[in-house]
Amino acid sequence: MQQSRLDKFFTIKKSATTSKLVNNSNDDDGGLNDSTTSNRQTNKRLSTNAYENNKKLKRTKSDSHAINSEDSSQSKENIETNFSLNQFYLDKFLLILSSLLEHHKCLFDENELILLKKFQALSASSQIIFVRLLMRRCKWLRRSTINYEISDVTNDNDSLNPLVQIGLLQDISSLDNLDAGLRLLTSDEMRDFSKRFHCQSKTNKSKKTSIENLKNLTNQYKSMFGSTTTTNRDHILLKELKRMINNCYKISEDVRGLFFRMMLTYHPVALLAMDDLDQNAFALLYKTFQITRGQLRLPWNADQINHEYLPFKTPEQLKCYQEAIDLQTEYFQLEESKNTDELIKFYETYNEQFRAMIDSSIENEQLPGYFRRFSPDYVRARILSSLTEILQRARRYDESIELIQYLLNRANYSRHRRGKLWNRLALIQENYVKTNGHQQCLNTIYDALKDPYVKLGDRLSLCERARKLYSRPKSRGVLVADWINNEDEKLMWNIPMPTEIEVTGRLIANDARMGKVTYTIQDPVDGSIQFCNVEQLAIQHYRTQEDYPYGIHSEGAIIRTLIGLLFLDLIYTLPTPDLLIDIFQTEPLDFQTDAFYKSRQSQIDERISHLNSEENIQDVAEKNWDMYNLTMSSVVNWELFPTKSTLLSALKCLTSEQIQLISTYTFVHNRAVWKGFPDLFVWNPVSKKCKFVEVKSHNDRLSHHQIVWLDKLVEFEIDCEVCKVSANGAKKTLQRTPSIIELD
Repeated sequence: MQQSRLDKFFTIKKSATTSKLVNNSNDDDGGLNDSTTSNRQTNKRLSTNAYENNKKLKRTKSDSHAINSEDSSQSKENIETNFSLNQFYLDKFLLILSSLLEHHKCLFDENELILLKKFQALSASSQIIFVRLLMRRCKWLRRSTINYEISDVTNDNDSLNPLVQIGLLQDISSLDNLDAGLRLLTSDEMRDFSKRFHCQSKTNKSKKTSIENLKNLTNQYKSMFGSTTTTNRDHILLKELKRMINNCYKISEDVRGLFFRMMLTYHPVALLAMDDLDQNAFALLYKTFQITRGQLRLPWNADQINHEYLPFKTPEQLKCYQEAIDLQTEYFQLEESKNTDELIKFYETYNEQFRAMIDSSIENEQLPGYFRRFSPDYVRARILSSLTEILQRARRYDESIELIQYLLNRANYSRHRRGKLWNRLALIQENYVKTNGHQQCLNTIYDALKDPYVKLGDRLSLCERARKLYSRPKSRGVLVADWINNEDEKLMWNIPMPTEIEVTGRLIANDARMGKVTYTIQDPVDGSIQFCNVEQLAIQHYRTQEDYPYGIHSEGAIIRTLIGLLFLDLIYTLPTPDLLIDIFQTEPLDFQTDAFYKSRQSQIDERISHLNSEENIQDVAEKNWDMYNLTMSSVVNWELFPTKSTLLSALKCLTSEQIQLISTYTFVHNRAVWKGFPDLFVWNPVSKKCKFVEVKSHNDRLSHHQIVWLDKLVEFEIDCEVCKVSANGAKKTLQRTPSIIELD
């Protein structure tokens, strides 16, 4: 799938003669009247029918010759296209390899370096096939599926055999997994294979069922001694299976791990998970293609990367990090399957091991926060943080509480997740701890509110939980929490609910589980009926009823783009060289940490002071647009505004005071403010007015992060509101079910 998508970007367009003929025919049509056009359309239909009738007849020799010539030219064109694509893959890979051997040779042991040198000595065709296989999923592949149309090779086996000889590929002799071998068979081959062993299902003839039947057959097989011997069973089936497959190949886990560590070293930020190697490698190659075409620009120069600041110093450190990433990938796969039993088994296997490694690590405490995330202990702490929810789901509340408290005592890891952990701990204590649980919950909230890393929505959630729990009639005189009503401590937040409006629409479809709701709207220009979602319905309301001709549904991307563009030159300025270790970084390493504002406070405050007039705001935005347009950025989304003038007109709808206030707020709180921003931004460049709108269905509730943002916008005197959309004349069964307030 990935390679086919990428092939589309590199496919050479069909011959210009065809398009030329089409253009000429279009030009000729310009002087024809309607009757001539109608006759031509009739003739086209007749010719189409004649073609369909003649399809059943034998082709003449002249037709056959013409078709064969066309097919051969198209085949030749495809070979040239694939070869240029193959060369692109290989050139990129060899660039990475040469850079690593020059700058990071110390991160690979002697045997690995020998293997890399053997790869460099291979022919170009063998190198191309290996790189293309490396881009695919790490599984067995039949020989028939390995075909990349290399123009200078007549037999791909000549390119595959050297790879097997030096140990980069495994051939069929290494196939020892029955399940993996059975999945290589086609449906027809699987039926024939099942018939041979008399285990074909009479009712269900699917490939999956056949595999299960063959597995059951091996479970029933008895050896001559009457005992079950798995090795003998699998050996019999594998022997017959290999005869049918003929040949297959696979990149071994060790070799794939080596080249994955290469990618981790060269792109430590852009490539973080082995299971996502295919997708990320595709994304990196596509970015390279866009850069070559001028569709995308890098914010950095290659000269700015200082290779001495790589977080990995020894091969052991790199391997440990890779192993941690592999375990994280395994955990995510189990989490996607929602198999609680397997997740609990994973917890029981690695819990004590992870804790021992985290507790024994001293070197990570000396690293800056933005480098600490490249340590294996950071990955392990992140896995343990996710496992707290799994333990809660499995009703192992005591273990979940103990694990959360363990993580909260390790302040060096996952500081941005501390608010979520505090909330989960308070929730479990309130609802599932029978003995003195409510008092424990209030004590936990008190400690959480004094934690400097608990901010904004997480803080408001804790305050509301404490207020509701303490105000219950059963809690009076029983629970001790004087700090709730003590204004001197300034721990409690009390934020009023935002303004709401009601909008109705005609509902035609509703999938409450998937969150997909379809309404109909009438186009004001031609009166046609169009389908839309709930956000588009709200934009239509503001366009037609409240005089906001422009509207964008982008959630937090809009404020990041509007404000981020005014500071983009400062964001890409590196106060220290260790903030850039990957050419494909979309931001400095410290951008989403508290250290970002602290290290650039004077420059950011100076820029905020400079944005004191509309002229200055427009000037800075225009300069940064011209300098960084289409540059890779996690801050500015260049696709939101099609032109520079559209973006500048949107900025004019915010006053200089509002921009200064919201800029200060976003940089001081940084990562904490990326959640909960309103869904819509609507504006009128003529009257210079704008509004931020949070769209909710009738039964939905605002999250605490959304409430905090709406309150701040009101404080900054920026127009905002909640738009409640309900179905006009809809039945109750079509209404969405109420949503709960998420912890994160």
